[in-house]
Amino acid sequence: MAQLPKFMIADDPVTDPDNEYIIHTHQPRFVAKRVEDEDGENAHIDIVEEIDDVDAFFKNDPAKKEELLEELETWYYDYMDWLESDEDE
Repeated sequence: MAQLPKFMIADDPVTDPDNEYIIHTHQPRFVAKRVEDEDGENAHIDIVEEIDDVDAFFKNDPAKKEELLEELETWYYDYMDWLESDEDE
């Protein structure tokens, strides 16, 4: 069986149309999404549900966790750019 991609997009247009989730399929597995503060500013990607204990996986090293979230954020915004370019064609 082929290995799953590291990141996948998921949404639920019926019960949660306002959110789009990113699933990290490799260990540590978790679900993240783009979140904003109440003013609609300071958007960032954050973990909303852990399948595996992320902190324990990284032995409570916040720099390693942050590095993974930065990689995920880069991937997500590249995905968003790809969607925009696909719509333009």
